Amino acid sequence: MATNFAINLATTANNIDSVSIRNLQLPHGTTAPDVWGKLKEQPALVSLKLVMHGEGFSTSAEEDDLDSSIHYGKLAKAIRAKSYSGQTVDDLLDGVGDIVQEMAVTAYGKKFLLARADLEVSLPKASMEGELVTMTNVLHYNKSGNVEKMDRAFTVRDMKLMVLVGVNSYERDAEQPIVAHVAVSWRCGTTKAGETEVVNKLFGMEQTLVEIIDSTSFGTLETLADHTVRQLQDQLLNQLLPVCRVQLRLEKPRAIAFADAPMVEVIRQTQARSGDSKRRPTVPVTGAATEPQLYIIKPYVG
Repeated sequence: MATNFAINLATTANNIDSVSIRNLQLPHGTTAPDVWGKLKEQPALVSLKLVMHGEGFSTSAEEDDLDSSIHYGKLAKAIRAKSYSGQTVDDLLDGVGDIVQEMAVTAYGKKFLLARADLEVSLPKASMEGELVTMTNVLHYNKSGNVEKMDRAFTVRDMKLMVLVGVNSYERDAEQPIVAHVAVSWRCGTTKAGETEVVNKLFGMEQTLVEIIDSTSFGTLETLADHTVRQLQDQLLNQLLPVCRVQLRLEKPRAIAFADAPMVEVIRQTQARSGDSKRRPTVPVTGAATEPQLYIIKPYVG
C-alpha cells in the first residue's frame, strides 16, 4: 500500500477547527495538459479543508446547527453548480476560492469565519507513470476576509518506475520497482511567468524526472534522491520557479520482506538566479525549509 504523501503547509496553532470535503465529483471536466502534453478536457475532483478563526465552530457545536459554520452541503452544491465545460485548473481553483470566501462571510454575518482554505484539484488521468496529479492553493485570510497571501503546490503521486539501484550484488543485475512522489510549492506572485503558464509547464515535470532517473545506476536510494532533485532544479525549476521548494520521496517496496517499503525523502529550496536576489521574499513558502534537508524516513539494509 502506497504511503500517503502530503505537502506540509499546516498552521502551528494548538487549537484547530476545520470543515473538509474530499474528492467532490464535478459535472464537467477540466482542461489541462494530458499525458501527451496536449490541452484536453479530463475528469477532476475537488477537495478542500477550511480552517476556522479563533473559537472555530464552537458556537455551531453548542447550538447544534450550521448558522455559525460552513454548510458543507450547500458548499458542495455551489461548487458543482459553478463548474463549466472548458474551465482550466486555475479557473476551477479561483471559482472554488470565490465560493468559499462568500460563504465564510455569510456564515458569520459581519465577522469573517476562516483563517485558511486549502483547495485541491486532483486529475487522475494527467499522469503517465503515476496515479494522480494535484494542484493545490492555500489561501491565508486576515480577519476582514481578504486574502493576505496564497501558497501553491503541484504534485505527482505514486509514479511506479523500474530502476537499477542497490548495493547488493544481486541488485546490480536487474532493475527493481521504485515508487516516486514529487511536489513543488511556491508563493503566488514570485514567478516571472504567469501562474497559468507555470502550472502548464509543471505538467512536463514528470517526464523530466523519469528521464533523470532512467539514466542512473546508484547504489543507494539516498544518492538517487539527492541527484534527482539537483537535476530537476538544474533542468527545470531554477528557470521556471526561481523561488520554490521541491520535495521528493522515493520508496523501495522490494527491499525489506516484512515492511511495505523503506523510504527516503529530500526537501530542497531552489536558488534565485543571478540578479534575482532582490525578488526573494522573506518567507517564500509556508513551512519551507531555509536550508537543504535530508529526511531518512526508514533506513534500509540488505
